[in-house]
Amino acid sequence: MTAVERALAAVRGLEVDHTSSANGLVMTTVEMMNAVGATYPEAHHNPQMMADMAAAPYEMCGVDGTTLPFDISLEAEVLGAELDWRKIDRPPIKVHTVTDPDDFTIPENIEELGRIPVVLEAIDILKNKYGDDLAILPTTVCPFTIAGHMASVDELFMWILADPDKVHTLVDKITDFVIDYQKLLKSYGADILFAIDPTSSGDLLSGDMYAEFVLPSIQKMRKGTGAPTILHICGNTKPMLEHIAVSGVEGFSFDKAVPVWHAKQKLGNVSTYGNLDVIELFPSGTPEDVYNATAEIIRQGINIAGSACDVPETTPLENIRAFVKACEETPVPSKNETIAYGKQLAAQTAAD
Repeated sequence: MTAVERALAAVRGLEVDHTSSANGLVMTTVEMMNAVGATYPEAHHNPQMMADMAAAPYEMCGVDGTTLPFDISLEAEVLGAELDWRKIDRPPIKVHTVTDPDDFTIPENIEELGRIPVVLEAIDILKNKYGDDLAILPTTVCPFTIAGHMASVDELFMWILADPDKVHTLVDKITDFVIDYQKLLKSYGADILFAIDPTSSGDLLSGDMYAEFVLPSIQKMRKGTGAPTILHICGNTKPMLEHIAVSGVEGFSFDKAVPVWHAKQKLGNVSTYGNLDVIELFPSGTPEDVYNATAEIIRQGINIAGSACDVPETTPLENIRAFVKACEETPVPSKNETIAYGKQLAAQTAAD
């Protein structure tokens, strides 16, 4: 199988020759950036440098998928938010511009706005160079998180409590923009959309709040785009799993707060992505540690092995190579084997 065939089969829960390592979170280290001559903030604005940096995990470690851009503020910037470029690697929102969602409008001709042309050209460069040998999973931010970027997270949650119609209005408008942007990514060669939604974490929202304020936008986004989609949410997402199971996305990416076996039991036909630790394992563990941890999540039934969040820039290349090696060498369990192992781990957890 090619990398693209493997990633598409994995996200759809189909048979693969080995576990996909198509990473939808940033896996670019300082060592990789130095090797390809990439620097911040230029890598955010130069399409060739963006493409070279995105390809580095494949070229240097064999990771068979990559993502771009490298920050989560692009959409908000296009919609009018001001970024703080003093933090050149991941510029945060400096000025939130929405005070009344009724007055908020989506700009036209987004293909020409902000850094969107840079991302589209970088995808085109990668597709022309690598074809199906490298799966492209561009990062795209979900409507609820963008709403927090535009109005501020504090204001967004005040509206949830005091004036929920404002949240619905803002999120619905942003969803239409996200659909248009995702369609552009797909048309330029994106294989799978990697849709991240950190503000909808279970650390911030209850399951009922997620169902009311987030789920409808994810369902609308998925139907409107028509492209295979992996949804990523940080933190404790156990309260969201039943809703994600009916969201329409093909895959769900989650961090180590949720065991793979537990997610498999709750997500139904939604495939799983993740959930290797990036706090200790990738930057500080040995290659053997990374290999064993990767093999373990494969045994639990992970469909696409990947990091729980962006990999720290200090991560040794040998650790990333060990991750790829485990994906290639660990036997893919059958569905029955996965179910049986999940029941075993659930029983052990209950006993503890």
